Amino acid sequence: MNKMLNEKLFISGTRVAVALSGGKDSMCLISLLLSRAKDLKITVKAINVDHGIRGENSVKDSDFVKSYCEKNNVELFFRKYDCIAYAEQNSMSLEESARHLRYKCFREAVESGFCDVVATAHHLSDNAETVLFNLFRGSSLAGLKGIAEKRDYIIRPMLSAEREDIDGYIKENGIPFVTDETNAITDYSRNFIRLILSPLIKEKFPGFERSVYRFSSLAASENAYLDALAEKAVSETGGEYSVSDDADPCIYSRSVIKVMKKLGIKRDYEKIHVDALLALRGMENGSETTLKCGVVAVKDYGKVTFYKPRNVDSPHPVPFALGRTVFGDTEIEIAESVSGEGKVLFFDGDKIPEGAVIRFRMPGDVFRKFGGGEKKLKDYFIDEKIPARERDFLPVLAVGNKVLLIFGYEISDEIKVDKSTACVLKCILNKTFTR
Repeated sequence: MNKMLNEKLFISGTRVAVALSGGKDSMCLISLLLSRAKDLKITVKAINVDHGIRGENSVKDSDFVKSYCEKNNVELFFRKYDCIAYAEQNSMSLEESARHLRYKCFREAVESGFCDVVATAHHLSDNAETVLFNLFRGSSLAGLKGIAEKRDYIIRPMLSAEREDIDGYIKENGIPFVTDETNAITDYSRNFIRLILSPLIKEKFPGFERSVYRFSSLAASENAYLDALAEKAVSETGGEYSVSDDADPCIYSRSVIKVMKKLGIKRDYEKIHVDALLALRGMENGSETTLKCGVVAVKDYGKVTFYKPRNVDSPHPVPFALGRTVFGDTEIEIAESVSGEGKVLFFDGDKIPEGAVIRFRMPGDVFRKFGGGEKKLKDYFIDEKIPARERDFLPVLAVGNKVLLIFGYEISDEIKVDKSTACVLKCILNKTFTR
């Protein structure tokens, strides 16, 4: 019966905690692991969660687990939760609430040092149920990859085992177990698939669960490949993330979902949000759409950029001087030098007039581009494709309404270095502070 376990998932010396509900599947798993612990060189422990959903029956099941662990010298990590209250407080279904708190318990067990990995008793039928459940919900390819055999600290060593193998092992070895009466309630989506739909499919396609397993494995492999392409399509600068608007729609959709997660939108995004971001690609530059968590997406000269608006107080102008200056949420360095790396601008220090200050842009500002004619600063920003959201927070060096230097971008023709220059200065826009 050891063919039921994928023993490659176990590393010598590992402390493995079985997610032990007391049901047939988890009791099969812990029995198998205890019988193989010496050969696999692992320490077997257990985790039990009382979800508080079934009243006294939940308590009895946890007592059963505790008794089994005591008899078999298995160390137990136990937690009790009120899943009903948690579901109401967080606008979740009862199923979702129970799963969330269960995995919270698993994480605590690992982080506390109780165990190294958590082994769950998911098997072939569970994988088929998951794929069908996600398919019926309108999932993308990511939802059709089924249950992962290993993810972070969670392993599922019986994932390729069939229901009949588990039942046979339990019967042959006289393994005790408890029955969760809620597993027979077909009001729950997964129970409906398990108890009604799957048996009907098996009548016509006896090997459908194994076929779904092969399909989900292929889906997982292809999904990982597409995910890697999507990650490559994302660029990051100063806390902003961009995706090229000519990316293939398949890659673009995945990329924007990745970006939303990076910016804190972990859940509750829907296809409607992705569709809005797809439409944004064809709009005029500067077009925006506001997402959850204060995230804004803007069409940005050949790409769509995601950012959280900067909340920067407008500082008072700072007189021009050598040294480092924090201005707004940036750091500026002005020093004597004829060399430098990165966004370094060189200019003639003797050409800076008295009264020059570092400030943000103001109405009426003009700028004489290096080697060009004078124009409104606003027009320069547009010509250089500097995003509108950056313009109000970009430090400039100015006297009156005449801009002499745009930090990080360009100097005015009026302060350029020439043959008569005696004082060469450099300026660097060192960093943008966390927004």
